[in-house]
Amino acid sequence: MSSREAAPDVFRIELPLPFELEAINIYLVRTARGCLLIDCGMDTPDSFAALETGLYETGFTWRNVEAIVLTHMHPDHIGLAPRVRELSGARIFMHAAEAEHLDSLSNAERRLPWIHAAYARAGVPADLQRAMDTDFEFVRRSLHAVRPDAMVGAGDTLESALGPLHVIETPGHSPGHICLYAAQRKLLFSGDHILNGITPNISWHPGRDALGEYLDALRRVSALDVELVLPSHGDPFSGHRTWTGETSQHHAARCGEIVKAMIGGPRTAHDIVFHLWPRPLSPVHHHFAVFEVMAHLEHMERHGDVSAVQRGNALEWSARSR
Repeated sequence: MSSREAAPDVFRIELPLPFELEAINIYLVRTARGCLLIDCGMDTPDSFAALETGLYETGFTWRNVEAIVLTHMHPDHIGLAPRVRELSGARIFMHAAEAEHLDSLSNAERRLPWIHAAYARAGVPADLQRAMDTDFEFVRRSLHAVRPDAMVGAGDTLESALGPLHVIETPGHSPGHICLYAAQRKLLFSGDHILNGITPNISWHPGRDALGEYLDALRRVSALDVELVLPSHGDPFSGHRTWTGETSQHHAARCGEIVKAMIGGPRTAHDIVFHLWPRPLSPVHHHFAVFEVMAHLEHMERHGDVSAVQRGNALEWSARSR
């Protein structure tokens, strides 16, 4: 993996990942005095070596890195941030909601306190809960505390050779996800909000309509004048309005499939997973599937499309007649 110019004054550095996505794109953007990095990659020896090699291939050194902008707190995006800050002295920027979400992972096991309650609410059997927990151990070990030097949000900008990079709030994939928009060059650094060839996982979070927030953010991004999307995974591409429209339709269809799964009687989120993904899923992918179903159920409940009753610790869901 190596660096390549994605657009004038923008370099794309691909870093390896030890799971299915295989690689993440880190973007290096020129500034008046050096460069800034958009995300940092996972904290593995291979990722660090690829990042350092890619940086040097662009003609920069660690001392040239002035700022690190983290689109969100997932470990493949922030893992190397503390090490890069130590090497470069760069300031780290992150959205406040994302920093708060990361800070909630403060216990020694790096586990959100509500995860197991959510598993039970979804009707996941205890043995599968344990398997899911085991599979996530590697991810938890890769998730480090990061203290941002400054918070950024809607209306903020960061200076670069592209002109101002506008912070666009795009929650859904995570509570404080952000994109960066270079309006003068019509470039969108989309993080995991918009991806090439796949849709991002939208996971349930307590007290939030994650899917509703994601769909609202898609509409905001669709209104931007964008010629090139620079995603965190996959090649850069154009046609963002086609992508946002198709993705909105995908989630509407997914809601319809969930209603069909309820024909014949109430279903738990765990039950619905087997209707939507009939192939066997690994424990870690079952986790993502359960939380995506829960996010859709939350959204549908808020719109009056489904309702739930509690049976033991689990919620059983039914479609509401109109």
